[in-house]
Amino acid sequence: MTVPEQVVTKPIAAKQVATKQTVTEQSAMKWGAALHIPDAVTIDGQEWSVRRAWPAGDSRIAWEASLPGQGIRVGYLDEHGVRVLDADRDPKLPGLARLLADGGRLVSHRPGKRAVVRLPDGSFAKCVRSGRAAAILAGQRRAQAFAVGFALPEVLAADDSTAVLSRLSGVELHDPARLGEDWKRAWSECLEAWARAGSSGRSGEAGHAGAATGGGSTGVEVPAHSAASEVQVLTEWQERAANLLGPSRHRVDVLVSDVSAELIDQAPETAEGSEPDWGPIHRDLHDKQLMWDPVLGPGLLDVDTACRGERELDLGNLAAHARWRCAQGLWTESEAEVVLDAICTAASASGSDTARIRTYERAALLRLACVYAFRPRWSDRTGILLDAVESNRSEAVRRRASTG
Repeated sequence: MTVPEQVVTKPIAAKQVATKQTVTEQSAMKWGAALHIPDAVTIDGQEWSVRRAWPAGDSRIAWEASLPGQGIRVGYLDEHGVRVLDADRDPKLPGLARLLADGGRLVSHRPGKRAVVRLPDGSFAKCVRSGRAAAILAGQRRAQAFAVGFALPEVLAADDSTAVLSRLSGVELHDPARLGEDWKRAWSECLEAWARAGSSGRSGEAGHAGAATGGGSTGVEVPAHSAASEVQVLTEWQERAANLLGPSRHRVDVLVSDVSAELIDQAPETAEGSEPDWGPIHRDLHDKQLMWDPVLGPGLLDVDTACRGERELDLGNLAAHARWRCAQGLWTESEAEVVLDAICTAASASGSDTARIRTYERAALLRLACVYAFRPRWSDRTGILLDAVESNRSEAVRRRASTG
């Protein structure tokens, strides 16, 4: 059965947004001016490049650094300075040391939260805190809606803090050079598979108790992610990044307020007592979550967040990432256009609302601006994301005016 969700009326939701923004401003003050993420940290006399960082409580961040040929090191940063965790250790991730001692290779590591290890046989282990592996397994079960068109990793083994997943064939849809002439085909097939995941009807089996969205009955509980839920995610990131945004902070605050109101006020109406017209969503769909093999076809990764909601969210998130990859210089404009065209085709095939996709795209662009404020290599380019939000909104206003 689906997890019940309280119905939030639009006036109440708008009030919640305003309250959250007040909390945002107050909470951000706790981080203080000391919050500065360096480009590198010195470990045993060597400079390790900080590639990612995350908030880790008041006035503290967690960071991940790499050095060619040396792997990954992690630690924390606060007003007292840099703290480096021992290599291949994390006191909050009990399964990590054992997996690495058995020949695993660390792929990514968010200290205190999660690590991904590639095992010698090619499978991958996700390490989390004790008792948290159940959430990974639950996500795998919920994601069966996507098995209509995608290959999904299989759970090979698990305990309370580790889940071992099979490797998917193919390459990520992140690097155009690896796909070459197959770039367009790969994106077309992956988005066709995404559209098929909701092919049984957005409010039929997809939204009812005891059904895996878009598939047969499995008895899996499928949580709902509403527009109000997405606003909460966005405002939480706004709060976390507030003191890293510098002169852009006020601009971000205004844009977040605008898009939050749009997400709530323009949400599709639902008749009293009826199920929302929702379908299966990944909720964090982007190019690094999609795999493609010329023989076996599309694959889908990191399905922990799979749930039901407005399908426009997934397409908006993909579009935002396509524009960001272009701004990062990782994709050419023509490569990004291939992806955006495939998104338009998927929108039509899934019956998605184009205007709603653009609203979710703006929300995703703003969230990315906050996420990448924690990444030294890219933090000085996040203004491009804000420009894209404003351009997107202006275009949406023009379209509404022309059709009104």
